[in-house]
Formats: sequence, C-alpha cells, structure tokens
Amino acid sequence: MRRKTTALFGQMLIVASFAAAGEAPLTVSQAVRTALQHNPAVAAARSSADAADARARQAKGFRLPRVDLTEMYDRTDNPAEAFAFQLNQERFDFPSFAQSNPNNPQPVTTWMTRLEVVQPLYTGGKLSARIGQATLMAAAEKLTHSRAEEQVAFDTVTAFTNLAKAREYTALLKTARETTATHVSLAEKYAAQGMILQAEVLKAKVYLAHMDELVEQASSRSRLAEAALDFQMGVDQTAHQTLAPLPSPPTVGDDMTHWIDAALDQRRDLGAARRKLEAGRLEEKVARSGWLPEVALVGRYDLYDHSLFGTHGDSGAIMAIAKVNLFRGGSDRAAQAAARYQSSAFESNVRRFEEGVRLQVQQAWDDLSTAHARRHTALASLDAAKESLRVREQRFKQGLDKMIDLLDAETQLREAEVRELVARYDLALSAYRLYFASGTSLIDLVSPGGTASKEENR
Repeated sequence: MRRKTTALFGQMLIVASFAAAGEAPLTVSQAVRTALQHNPAVAAARSSADAADARARQAKGFRLPRVDLTEMYDRTDNPAEAFAFQLNQERFDFPSFAQSNPNNPQPVTTWMTRLEVVQPLYTGGKLSARIGQATLMAAAEKLTHSRAEEQVAFDTVTAFTNLAKAREYTALLKTARETTATHVSLAEKYAAQGMILQAEVLKAKVYLAHMDELVEQASSRSRLAEAALDFQMGVDQTAHQTLAPLPSPPTVGDDMTHWIDAALDQRRDLGAARRKLEAGRLEEKVARSGWLPEVALVGRYDLYDHSLFGTHGDSGAIMAIAKVNLFRGGSDRAAQAAARYQSSAFESNVRRFEEGVRLQVQQAWDDLSTAHARRHTALASLDAAKESLRVREQRFKQGLDKMIDLLDAETQLREAEVRELVARYDLALSAYRLYFASGTSLIDLVSPGGTASKEENR
C-alpha cells in the first residue's frame, strides 16, 4: 500500500505542477483529435476518398455532350483536295478553274476551325455500369477513410495507454528501488552492530544495483513509448506529453454473438469490400455491352479560310452514328468471362473477410475475458505479496530472517505489482480492442460525451 500511495502521490504532483504552469495534461480524447488532424495515414485516406469522389463525377460527366474546338492547318496540291478546299473557303472561281490545269493545281493553304458536339444516346449499358462502378468505389473509399480514422484512433489510444503503463511501471520501480535502498541502509547499520554478516550487506547492494539497472531500462522504454504516442499524433517525436489520468475502460455488455453481429453490420472496412464487390459485378455488364450497338448524335460547324481563325467559308452538319460490333477476335467474350471469374474470386475474398472479422471479434472477446481473470488474480497475488513483505520486514528487524529472505519478498512484491499493473492496462486495451474489432466508433467513444470521456471528466 505504501508503494502504491507513493507512486500515486508522485503522479499527482506531476499533474499539479503541469497545471500550475498553465498547461492542461493531455487527455485520451485530445490525443485522438490531434492524431485525426495530423496523422499522415488519415490525410492519405482522405485524399483517396476525394479522388474516388472526383472519378465518380468524371464518370457521370460522360453522359453529357462532349464539345471540342479544333484548329487544323493544311497546305496541299492534291487535285481533289485543292478543289474541295477552294469550295469550302467559298473562293472557287470557275473561269480561273477553267484556265488552270486541274490535274496540276497550285498549292492551296487552308485553316479550318471546327466546333464539334457529340452526344451519346445509347452505349449498351456501358455508361450506366461505369457510373455505378465509380459511385460504388467512391462509397468504398469513404468507408476506407472512416476505417483509417478509427485505426488511427485505436493506435493512438493504444499508444496513450502504453505510455501511461510505461510511466507507472517506471514510478513503481523507482519506489521499489527506494525501498531496497532503505533496506541496504538498515543492513549496513545491523552489520556495524554485528547483528548480521557483511556478506548480507553485499547481497543487498548487488540487488540495489540490479534495481538501478531496471529503473534505467524502464525509463528508456518510457521515452520510446512517448515517441510512439507523438508519432501516432503526427507531432514532433521529441515533444514531451504530460498525461491526464487514463479513463476507466469502456463497459462491455451483451454476449459475443451480439458483438459479432455488430461487426458484420458496421465494420467499415468490410462495408468497403462489399461495395467493391458490387462494383466488380458491374464489370460483367460492361463486357456485355460490347455485343450491343452504340448510338451517338454528332453536330459540326466548320469555318474555312487561308488565314488562322478565318471565317470566309463555313458549313455545318448533323449526323447520327450507330456502331455494332460484329467480330473482335473473341476479345469481348473473353472480357466477359474474365469479369465473371474476377467477380467470383472477389466474392470468395469477401466471405473470407467476413470469417476473419468473426475470428477477430471472438479473439478480442476471449482476450477481454482472460484480462478480467488475470486482473482478479493479480490483485489477490498483490495483497499476498504485500503481507509477505510486511512479515519479512518484521522478522528481519527481529533477526529471525536473513537479508536474502527480505530481498526475495521484495522481488515477489515487485513482480506482483508488475503483474497487477500489466493486467490493469491490458484489461483497458482489451476492451478498446473489442470495440474496434466490432466496428464501434472509438472516436465517438472517447470524444466529449462518450463513455471514456465521461469517466475522464469525473
């Protein structure tokens, strides 16, 4: 109890000193918000979603008329073309034509400005299928973006929890080290009085040196855990984060079946895969359109002159064009078969994905159940280890136990404290992992008003 009280008091002093400096400690919800704003993975997923949305607008644009403006230059002495271009420029003069040699005309320079409008009327279903594919892919990328945000939120919560655990573990070792130092001083006093051998003092000093090594290792891991949190938040990895107390883990109710059903219904990555499957199925419709006619309406307006953008001659035309595929070497049939097989393969992958989601939720559920049991056992073990150390201290002071017995009791207590610490943080992470595996929004969970946030603000 003394160790736990000392560690808690130390944490309170740190938080109080940070608050006195005018800066509030970092909370889980603040860490997640920062990560969503600065983590490159979120930015990349957002850009991919924007790109897919733009492609969906692009696909819809193919339904509208296509308008092209073309400027062409031609200089030719080809008899037929020279004659035609003179007519198009409206510069044809029959007397001059009669006096010239039509078989060997002078070169004619022509600039032609063409405005052309093409309106597709029927494409055999290809356009509607492509639009459907692009729309489904845009929806899939939005879900992927949302899942990326949830992944970053989970990774940030995990990094926050790991840092809190690392710091508490370091504080625990420092407290244990101070207890060992006290015992070393006591042993030196008893040795000076001839109550114990000097060898007992040496054993205690060796154990104290080992504790110093453990404290240094824990401090190093704590610094690495802090860099990992900064990395997830997308900030400078050398920034120091003072953490607010970790909120209580979210409550978990219902049974495993409920969580599996929730995951199959609301997992965003699974939803994205299903929409991509629907888009893949439309590819067969695109392939079938190759057997059907394509019909378009074309309007042209041309200007002809011997100078750039000249308007001396003009003409217009309206055309209806129909095209039917009669034979393309079997490529259309092969494309249709490939689309069907590809769709079947992706359907199998989605079914495997669904089974994988079931397995993830079951594993998260079992991990949570195990974490609860480990936490209960660790608490019982910690109480026993505390009582054992208390008894050993009294017996050592009375000269009934050796230093090695006291050091063993210290080791047992330290190991029990570590097991309790790890079990407590693993319980919290297991609860968050179950929520994440089920597709429940961790962003909403830790945001103001969420379960974790409510615990945080108490």
